[in-house]
Amino acid sequence: MLGLTVLGSGSQGNALVVHGPEGALLLDAGLSLRELRRRMAAAGIEETALQAVVVSHEHADHITGLGPLVNTLKLPVYCNRGTGLSVCEHRIAPGSLKLFAAGCTFAVGGLSVSPFSIPHDASDPVGFVISADGLKIGVATDLGYASGLVLHHLADCDLLVLECNHDVEMLRQSSRPWSVKHRILGRHGHLSNDACMTLMGQVLRPRTRQLVLAHASRECNRYELIAEMTARQLAALNRTDVHAHVARQDDVLPTLWVG
Repeated sequence: MLGLTVLGSGSQGNALVVHGPEGALLLDAGLSLRELRRRMAAAGIEETALQAVVVSHEHADHITGLGPLVNTLKLPVYCNRGTGLSVCEHRIAPGSLKLFAAGCTFAVGGLSVSPFSIPHDASDPVGFVISADGLKIGVATDLGYASGLVLHHLADCDLLVLECNHDVEMLRQSSRPWSVKHRILGRHGHLSNDACMTLMGQVLRPRTRQLVLAHASRECNRYELIAEMTARQLAALNRTDVHAHVARQDDVLPTLWVG
């Protein structure tokens, strides 16, 4: 069995727990230590089950609680060198940092973790395919567009976590500075709802049964809109057998299991 719990996802903090045969790993720690512990308790996740924290990139909404968490629970932190330079500034205990390279699979807690490069405005951002016992979870948030490499890695997963950040017109009409709008809309920014729907059609495979739409903007998106668009797209793809879930900033999603 392989499972996923979304503790929270959005522009103000991201954290996912992947459950494997020998424990669990935390994918990003973008919430405070207090909030991470509260949400894990609400989801019934024992802190002792965590084997490590794996970090996708160094932006604050992915590492805010990293230092306090790993120093309190004495956990190793897996990230690449580019991300690690920023992570060290968060006072990670010496020796806890474990470096990986995109394209090189590593093992932790009975899980096989395959990081792959994604286009985003960070030092060296990555998405992940996490697998165990022939089952696969693909995670790709914080990307400006779906490159061929992204499509290759996300294809044929049992569960997918895809970014559905903003509605383009809502973003254009928002009060955000033009420089921020330009960044988000750029090829190293964030996926729009429409781009996510296109990506969905490119990577869904017969084995895919669970889908999480993540990293929604509070100001420039609506959870109801994401749900409506996803339902229409799945119907158009004749994939009503896929269970879709919209991740929220302030709520924990029930744990999703595959296998």
